[in-house]
Amino acid sequence: MKNRILVILSALIVTSLFLGSRLAIDAKKEISEKVLTSITGSSIAQDFKKENPIMMPIPTARPQLVTLAPASPYIKFLFLGDIMLGRYVRTLMDKSHDPNYAFAKAHVTSGPGANFLNGYFDRVIANLEGPIVPNPNYAQTGMNFGFAPDTAKIIKNNGIDIVTVANNHALDQGQKGFNSTLDFLRQAGVKYFGHPILPIESDTLYETINGKRFAFIGLHDATHHLDEQAAAKLIQKISPTVDYTIVVIHWGIEYQKNPSSRQQQLAHLFVDSGANLIIGHHPHIPQTTEYYKGVPIVYSLGNFVFDQYWSDATQHGLTIEAVFSSDPSDHTVHLFEHPIDLYHSQPMWK
Repeated sequence: MKNRILVILSALIVTSLFLGSRLAIDAKKEISEKVLTSITGSSIAQDFKKENPIMMPIPTARPQLVTLAPASPYIKFLFLGDIMLGRYVRTLMDKSHDPNYAFAKAHVTSGPGANFLNGYFDRVIANLEGPIVPNPNYAQTGMNFGFAPDTAKIIKNNGIDIVTVANNHALDQGQKGFNSTLDFLRQAGVKYFGHPILPIESDTLYETINGKRFAFIGLHDATHHLDEQAAAKLIQKISPTVDYTIVVIHWGIEYQKNPSSRQQQLAHLFVDSGANLIIGHHPHIPQTTEYYKGVPIVYSLGNFVFDQYWSDATQHGLTIEAVFSSDPSDHTVHLFEHPIDLYHSQPMWK
């Protein structure tokens, strides 16, 4: 009798353990599938897909190993407009006792774009709108610029790697001031390219990133009439030796929303000569973007740091993110616009 009772009890225990385990497994399976289904249809999943286009989608059934597509690295540049660190901008810097005042609100501190200026991009390129000299010009008004010696270090410390010096203010302090500008930039580790008058090869900057070779050509056609044939020949000579030829040009009419016929003529000539991307500035406000034969032409970025408070249009700028693939067979240029607002000479991302 005792043996029979023990057998019955053992059978009941085994049955209850089996059923409990089975119920637990089914419950976990149901929970897993509900979670995966809810994630797949959520905004999180959509953001994931946008931020990780080369990755496979989140699985919709039961959990499984996800095989990722091979990584496809990209090269990212950010182009900024006019940077003027003299006049009243300098006064604000001195009053705040902060040499980084102008860039204080331009850095993203969290999220996928953290360190947006300093470290997020492979290169950040800007137009330095004036010379750096030992004895700066502290006038609050006027069109003769002269920036303090710490200017180069300030822009370097705030993530700007490269500047063009091909503009109408580069020679405000004469050839001596232009030479001191290049000296200060070199000492701070800021690379530069272009010339305020001459389109010559020695002023071209070459950069190799992830196996891709880039040439930066800086030109000026705002207050100086550019020799367009000399510029075209320079582009024709350089473009076969690199993967991308980028022309950054100071041109156009100040405060005009649309490019002039002269800008369009030059832009089309440069593309026909081999340019892969054209970035412009000088009008102090953003202008339109055109694609000519598949090549993007950004006619004007407007201001990035300036003290033109008298106009609403001059306090809204544009920055351009240019993305290149390191795939040797892919020569596409993808552009993304990042508008900015300027309040008290401090750019902020919209």
